[in-house]
Amino acid sequence: MHFGHALQNTLVPVITIAGLQLGAIIAFAIVTETVFQWPGMGLLFIQSVGVADIPVMAAYLMLIALVFVVINLIVDLLYYAVDPRLRISRGAVRGR
Repeated sequence: MHFGHALQNTLVPVITIAGLQLGAIIAFAIVTETVFQWPGMGLLFIQSVGVADIPVMAAYLMLIALVFVVINLIVDLLYYAVDPRLRISRGAVRGR
């Protein structure tokens, strides 16, 4: 009966932690690919550091930064969808 109300209140911290963990998984893929010698972007980044290939390093870091920004945007949009306090109309705020 009260499950829907409790779920809305508990989803905000869950969304926050899920977004942070997803970003950490993507960022630390370098470690996994290096340890297991899997060919991927993390291994490419490690190899480009070894030969000082600046454009590849810059492109990789920009891509990871873009992924983090997109993940944070999705988290913020999920906040808006889950938390009813964020959906207060602008007219109500102006009337104060």
